[in-house]
Amino acid sequence: MFSKKDIERYYDLSEVHYRLHWNLHKSRSLHYGYWDSSTKNFHEALLNINKIISQHAHISKEDVALDAGCGVGGSAIWMAKNIGCKVTGISLSERQISLATASAKKENVEQHVTFLQKDYTATGFADNSFDVIWAIESTCYVKDKSEFLKETFRILKPGGRLVVVDIYKNESITGKNAEWMQRLAHGWAIEEHTTKEKFEQQLTDTGFSIVDIEDASNAIIPSVKRLYTAYFLGLIPTKVYHLFHPNATGLSKNNVDTAWLQYKTLKKKLWKYLIFSAQKGLR
Repeated sequence: MFSKKDIERYYDLSEVHYRLHWNLHKSRSLHYGYWDSSTKNFHEALLNINKIISQHAHISKEDVALDAGCGVGGSAIWMAKNIGCKVTGISLSERQISLATASAKKENVEQHVTFLQKDYTATGFADNSFDVIWAIESTCYVKDKSEFLKETFRILKPGGRLVVVDIYKNESITGKNAEWMQRLAHGWAIEEHTTKEKFEQQLTDTGFSIVDIEDASNAIIPSVKRLYTAYFLGLIPTKVYHLFHPNATGLSKNNVDTAWLQYKTLKKKLWKYLIFSAQKGLR
């Protein structure tokens, strides 16, 4: 079982990889992005997911939004700059919050964006605080997704919108396929990925109405391939590093393998990349 400290440490350790292979200094993104017919390059793909989320959630300038698992703040800053809404971003990582806050100041949106070190299953925010909540590749880090959903339901206003973007494994995976999916999850400090069917049920059980489920698997394929290429580029340096650092953490040792596994498991159709859009009932 990965602790919250393990998750924080994973992101702090892997930051160097994102800087090398994921345009972190420019995009401020820790996710796959979204490629469509108009996408010209990787940087555009990373920013596109923000536009997609804003469309799914119908975000307007008047909205007060929460980025649940904000990373280094890229999506929150994009929403503030391009839409003008108020955004709070939360993360378990103190370092990520520090970097995000500095970026907001650099982009002159600090009056619209606030970053706080918080747990999205126990935020401490008042009931009915937000019009919109989104989570990009972050809900995977809580084993029981209902913990996240109950807290989200509580702090959303009646009629508030939720958008969740993440990996969902297929049902009934067994044998080597199940082993690969477990290794993939553990390499990212995730206990396990949930299924589409289970997450749907948890959403409705919590009181959300599901508005849409988009299968965006094809929209991330170029990014999946990019990460797969990074595996080969980083394999030898990683082996050399661990040769001279035998006490390196398991997270550090396994992280490079995820770049290979995510490509192979998607190619075998063991998981899908889905965008859930839901609304808090008016009851």
